Amino acid sequence: MWTERYRPKALGAMVGNEEARAKLVAWLEKWKPGAKAALLVGPPGTGKTTAVHLIATRFGLNLVELNASDVRTKEKLARRVGEVMASTSLFDVKTLIFLDEVDGLAGRADYGAVEFIKDSIRKSDNPVVMAANDPESDQVRKLASSSILVPMRPPPPREVQLYLRMIANEEKMDIGDEKLESIVKSAGGDIRYAINSLQSGVQDSKDIELTATQSISSFFDAPDSGSALRALRAHPGQPRDKLRDLVASVAKADLTADRRARALDMLSRADVLMGRIGRGKDWRLLRYFDSLLAYELWGAVTGESVQCAPDFLPWNLQVRVWNDSRKIKELAAAVAPRLGTSQRGSMVQDLPFFTALCATKKFREKVVAALDLEETFDAFLAKEAARTWR
Repeated sequence: MWTERYRPKALGAMVGNEEARAKLVAWLEKWKPGAKAALLVGPPGTGKTTAVHLIATRFGLNLVELNASDVRTKEKLARRVGEVMASTSLFDVKTLIFLDEVDGLAGRADYGAVEFIKDSIRKSDNPVVMAANDPESDQVRKLASSSILVPMRPPPPREVQLYLRMIANEEKMDIGDEKLESIVKSAGGDIRYAINSLQSGVQDSKDIELTATQSISSFFDAPDSGSALRALRAHPGQPRDKLRDLVASVAKADLTADRRARALDMLSRADVLMGRIGRGKDWRLLRYFDSLLAYELWGAVTGESVQCAPDFLPWNLQVRVWNDSRKIKELAAAVAPRLGTSQRGSMVQDLPFFTALCATKKFREKVVAALDLEETFDAFLAKEAARTWR
């Protein structure tokens, strides 16, 4: 595979992210036991894993690598990395511990994984590097206080093209600049994908998935309606989540009265469309949903400074999420698949009604059993029901 053959042999040979690489080197040079970990955050293909391997080589460290999403729980993490945190090799060589995909850690199964990592970082006699794809995940936010954040961004297209040209020359491959530019554009900043496309000779557009904030921000910053449409299609949530994020952003934006009225009118029509699709189960109409938003909403707000503001929850619900976030999120995660909605949509739309139904003990007991919840949820649901009917 060309991705392995042309993998950089030194940090200085990597494409892009010069500032991030310098920050990583500076962190390791100053590291001492008890210091913070390094947390590399960026989309796939930006060189996170490569950078970790190369910095271990540069500093002569043993590398212990673990995909955290494969382990997930506190118990498994303790078995796999607990001893490594405080050990050295036979010749007193330090170890660099690499936990990849920490944004895949600990769902409902175990809430101790992230805290175990934070505690281990404080006690570790060896430096720890972590990597994540989603900068907005709960795990990244929780680990941020114990880490030095190192953002990894897609490299500039021109640098990727020059790198591909070098590979093509080494392989004595006859390919024009126009074809290389097309490969680079399709790869969307993923160098691994670009090299694979060059080797295979097959060029398909890479399926890009953004976080909700990245998608909505890209929509409002799009230079044209086509780019706005692609940004919306990369949104990871359900159509309702997408619409809610757009409404929140427009509502909080500093728009003229005319622009605001046009934008909210368009969003109300999109909401009506969603309602009709849901009532009639005519899911084929969803194909028009993103296009309606892209071509009409984008046109209504283009040229204005609209910022993404996705956390547009009612104040009383925000307080409840802050105070009982673990139980609310776990309940929403259990309810959402049964209602065919997202976890966030379930929290906003369904839980207020759901908890109201839990006023009777018999119903609560059935809910706890059906959703396989802990017994403590009976008291939690009773308390929430009491608040609802107060």
